[in-house]
Amino acid sequence: MKPLYYHYPPRDTSNLPKYRLLISFESDKIILMIKGIGIDICDIKRFKKAIKNNSKFLARIFSAGEIAYCRGKKNSVLHYAGRFAVKEAFIKAVSTDKSVPLNEIEVINDRFGKPEIALTPRIRAMLKAKRGKKFSLSISHTHDAAAAVCVIT
Repeated sequence: MKPLYYHYPPRDTSNLPKYRLLISFESDKIILMIKGIGIDICDIKRFKKAIKNNSKFLARIFSAGEIAYCRGKKNSVLHYAGRFAVKEAFIKAVSTDKSVPLNEIEVINDRFGKPEIALTPRIRAMLKAKRGKKFSLSISHTHDAAAAVCVIT
């Protein structure tokens, strides 16, 4: 499969690494190479039912810090579902080791509330295997669904 390049102004790309997507803005000297992307959507009703029917569900999926964070929210199910969607989106983006337990992928917030994944040694190894240095996350939800996107660069 031939790689897809977006480049302005057009130039010869034959000597560039074979990444899926390359975006370059010559005037600003910015090059962004997307090395992985994942997206997930979670049904809120189904997630609420799973929490209600299985007492060990939360501990199997979430870290103690995530459980404490979500329990402190008015509608905790929305926050649990959003964090679950982030974990699934991250696994899809790295697409290397799908055997990692979900409670080892810990979604945290920076001081401004932006979602991040705690960089444990296993998470660093997954990023390194994908040749990624950074990732960006986005979470959104309605009363019916939660969605998340993870982009590795």
